[in-house]
Amino acid sequence: MESDKKYITAQELKAHNKPGDIWICVNDKVYNVSDWAKEHPGGEIPLLNLAGQDVTDYFIAYHTGTAWQYLPKFFTGYHLKDFQVSEVSKDYRRIVHEFSKSGMFEMKGHTALCSLTSVAIMFLVVLYGVLSCHNVWAHLSSAMLLGMLWMQSAYVGHDSGHYQVMAGRGYNKLVRFVTGNCLTGISIAWWKWTYNAHHIACNCLDYDPDLQHIFTFIRFVNVFVLRTEVELQSFRKVSHQLPALDVLSRHVCGKGQFVRTNVVSIVFKPESPG
Repeated sequence: MESDKKYITAQELKAHNKPGDIWICVNDKVYNVSDWAKEHPGGEIPLLNLAGQDVTDYFIAYHTGTAWQYLPKFFTGYHLKDFQVSEVSKDYRRIVHEFSKSGMFEMKGHTALCSLTSVAIMFLVVLYGVLSCHNVWAHLSSAMLLGMLWMQSAYVGHDSGHYQVMAGRGYNKLVRFVTGNCLTGISIAWWKWTYNAHHIACNCLDYDPDLQHIFTFIRFVNVFVLRTEVELQSFRKVSHQLPALDVLSRHVCGKGQFVRTNVVSIVFKPESPG
């Protein structure tokens, strides 16, 4: 009965937003995924970024209908008080329904197959140019063609990593492995882990892995931020290199120093001129 329901406020839900204490809300029901977060197929980072929030739209966007059956075992018994669906969410769900109904989310394997065919042809031409020709222009042309091959391969790997572009899941996994691991040297497992987090926490300094590759500089006003991974262990891996980084910074950025601000960032603070 409605009167028997237990409720928590959005503020109380927000308090459960750290590692080991991850609560989320889906369709007004509150779930505790703290102990299960590391087993989440999409990785722990998306859950950490969304902890303490209503994640209904994210859940709908990133899961198939079969995922709903696993939610009850995480139910805390609480419902979110004054739960409401925003106008933006209503519009989003309406668009998703219309796109699904029109078949726009259905895989179309012929496009990826044409791309893979072009990649195979370019690869054969490159082999011929390098192994059978001795003209320098033939080698230069082969190098340019190889670059185009890698770009086209990356596009196919990107699309097959995001969603199913082939007629069957087995073929889709094969395409991911060939275009990612074999042709471009990028681990598709690593790529999927980072991009699952990236699209949930897009451009979030704390949780977007695309902003946390070691030795990647982000310029903001007059400050350089050297991001490391979220975990403290990643900081420990680079902390012994700070003296070298300081020397590098003086050549590239001028006088200044690297300062550890917390476990996930190092900030370079330039000195004022004069």
